[in-house]
Amino acid sequence: MSTHENKLCRLIVREHFGPIVEKVANVLIRKGRMPVGMIARITTLKPKQVRECLFVMIQHNIAVYAETQEKTRIVTYYEVNRTELLNRVLIPKVLHSSQEWFESDGATIAQTMLVHGKLTITECTNDIVARATHDKRGAAQRTASLKKAFTRMVKEKCLIAVRPSDSLTATDRDMAEEKRETDKMTLPPTAAEMTAIRKNLGSQRNQELSKTTIVGLKRTLDSVDSDGYDGDKRRKLDFSELTIHEEVEADVFFKINFERFVIRWRNMQIADLYEARLNPTAKAIMNTILTLAEERMINCKEDSSSPVNIMLLLNTLPKDINLIDTLEFEQQELGINNSKPKAGECLEKYIDILEADLMHILKKDGGRPGQYVINLKAASKIMKKNLIQGVVSSRFGSAYVRIMNMLLDKGKLEEKMISKFSMMPVKDVREKLTTLCTFGVLNLQEVPKSQDRAPSRTFYLWEVILSRAADALVDRLYHTMGNLRQRRFVEKAKRAVLLAKCERTDVKANDSLLTDAEKKEINTLSGILEMLEVQELRIAQMVMTLRDF
Repeated sequence: MSTHENKLCRLIVREHFGPIVEKVANVLIRKGRMPVGMIARITTLKPKQVRECLFVMIQHNIAVYAETQEKTRIVTYYEVNRTELLNRVLIPKVLHSSQEWFESDGATIAQTMLVHGKLTITECTNDIVARATHDKRGAAQRTASLKKAFTRMVKEKCLIAVRPSDSLTATDRDMAEEKRETDKMTLPPTAAEMTAIRKNLGSQRNQELSKTTIVGLKRTLDSVDSDGYDGDKRRKLDFSELTIHEEVEADVFFKINFERFVIRWRNMQIADLYEARLNPTAKAIMNTILTLAEERMINCKEDSSSPVNIMLLLNTLPKDINLIDTLEFEQQELGINNSKPKAGECLEKYIDILEADLMHILKKDGGRPGQYVINLKAASKIMKKNLIQGVVSSRFGSAYVRIMNMLLDKGKLEEKMISKFSMMPVKDVREKLTTLCTFGVLNLQEVPKSQDRAPSRTFYLWEVILSRAADALVDRLYHTMGNLRQRRFVEKAKRAVLLAKCERTDVKANDSLLTDAEKKEINTLSGILEMLEVQELRIAQMVMTLRDF
């Protein structure tokens, strides 16, 4: 991992958990997994303090452990979960989206879960109600409202159940599963057998993740008026008189599922592509398709979505979507008295337009009429390409973007060919190629004509590898985020005395104890911190697009 990523991880831990936890996390980030004794020796902390720090990190899902047997004893090794730790920069966006999708109760639940790490539904609702002043009746209504919002968040997988295996690294889980399979064999497995075992375990894992059954959510059938039926009458109940009752299990711990939030944000960005390219109706259609396919999405690295039926799409579209008036029809497509086609025919025409679009994101599911899938891999590539082009354009200019697009379209090219296609002098092209290569967008491939690899007898081919360019830009963005976060610490340190005074109980009760100059300084600090936080969140969204999509 890069130095900038390590620095950012350390600063996140310092801001969220304090300097002592930062010491422990810094050792694990720099040196990798190790037991408690070694961590205590390096950090000069007491073993008890180290255990408490590790407990906090495990509670907040940013540390994992693995138990290994060394001779006659079992040693526990601890490791930082970098993915979960780096996702914490998206907390403001998570809270905003929770407010938008699940209203104020959802935002309050998300904030409480992020503060405590893992909670059951009972602990979460009790903590929220205890912080507010309600009478008994108001507290009961508030608890019922929170439980309803909590159940909805679990149903939509924004909250997921915590299992014992979540505290282990993915590598340790894979090794344990492989060991169980190899123990069943009488002879040591060959390389081909190990490949088959890993492939089988991977498919089983994907099937388990794609199941619609949600851990921690119970579904029961209740009649509309169950008290009026018993015995044989209950058996004769029609299915129309039954309702599905969903309830979250009280003894299951839950945590925020950042992956589900990222999937939804990715889907919203895909729909926005079509609003910019076509119109808002095309965005609404794509958004509905992605919403229908979202339930079976596992992560953002899938190549395509599950198929969606066009009739289901027509019935699910929002009622305020105008499919008819947003299309233009030729004379032969109109009916009697120039009447326009019905909504179903208009939807089919929209689907044909979206399918024929040059982005090639929507396509037919092969061999299944009326079924369509989203090419998520192509959509992610387009979003990354647009983002990198925007960064290059704002930093260097349009001529650099022209060279980048040319290499993306034509593949590997020599310097003279780039000069010819771009209609720029060789001298200027060489300078721009060097700048883009230093920035990390371009790669240089050497093709020698002879074995001595002399420069005069070597072809130098330039190319754009989008994944490498994204990784290089992500590293630069980590560096910028670390600087912004460090600047926040510096601004607070400059006014440490004033901030300590503001934390006093008497000052909180009576702000007239602060002078006009102190109030002005506090407002200045608030403005600086707000500006830094907005910039950091904007960069975090760019990192999410380049790294997670």
